[in-house]
Amino acid sequence: MNDFVDLAASGFQRLRAIDLADWLKAHPDALVLDARQERHHAQGHLAGSLRLDGRNHERLLMHEARSRPVLIYCYHGHASQTYAEMFVDFGFEQVADLIGGWDAWLNSVP
Repeated sequence: MNDFVDLAASGFQRLRAIDLADWLKAHPDALVLDARQERHHAQGHLAGSLRLDGRNHERLLMHEARSRPVLIYCYHGHASQTYAEMFVDFGFEQVADLIGGWDAWLNSVP
């Protein structure tokens, strides 16, 4: 386990906002998923992130490589935990969610 993540009891990593850049550098092929509403994603999002919602989660769960690292974030870090558990349940090996979500990341950027 890396120094900048905590492992949740359900098997996914809880990533601190201050460590996000390091995690992304360590996982350049990560699938980054934004669980916020489309209008908020359009206003700002992590570079390269895809929207994750009820319309596309099944496709992502069924067609992405289980070995590909996945990072999920939402507004405050609650919905992302639910999605992270779902990805772990479907056999994804490296799943992380962003503690505090988009708000925490915005507050950590100087």
